[in-house]
Amino acid sequence: MARLNLVKKARKDQGPCRVCGVAIKAGESYKWTHPRYKARVVAHPDCQITIGMTSSSRMVPVWEAQTAIANAGLEDLAGELNQAAETAREVGEEYQEACDNQREYFPDAERAQENEEAAEALQEWADTLEEAANEVETLLGEIEELKTEFDTLQAELETNGVEARDVEIRERQEEIENEIQEKESEAEGKSEVAMELSI
Repeated sequence: MARLNLVKKARKDQGPCRVCGVAIKAGESYKWTHPRYKARVVAHPDCQITIGMTSSSRMVPVWEAQTAIANAGLEDLAGELNQAAETAREVGEEYQEACDNQREYFPDAERAQENEEAAEALQEWADTLEEAANEVETLLGEIEELKTEFDTLQAELETNGVEARDVEIRERQEEIENEIQEKESEAEGKSEVAMELSI
């Protein structure tokens, strides 16, 4: 892994930060690294240099997809899970193609077996991600239904004026709030599948 260097005061302009795009001027602090086979990476001290900027691995798109899932809000989670699944299938195909090419010339190559295992693991992971995305979409739909019920009860509460019914409405609203929290936690928990890839 390339060494990360911190410079407290730049002697000259360093060009745009690789992460945020804002120029790093002379006199400002910055960090840099120069990975093998890749261009030098310069960034502000507070900007996060990702593995995709420093690695030439075939897995970079997958790692970046995992990061996107980890940073996604609940409303965007299903989309990020589906996008990661698509990425995983594409990278898995690359591993399988590499395996097929190696087996053509070196039938017993250990590396070919490793590539095939990686391809299979990525395809299985993609299936898991798509299943999680469907579950998240279902949970979000249920949450929206609960919110609609809550709002309907609230409107009734404001116009009803019957004390016994008011108590019943408030009890149901409390149940709805608890159900929403549970479903949101369950949906957010689906992002954990993004970290379960074992290659």
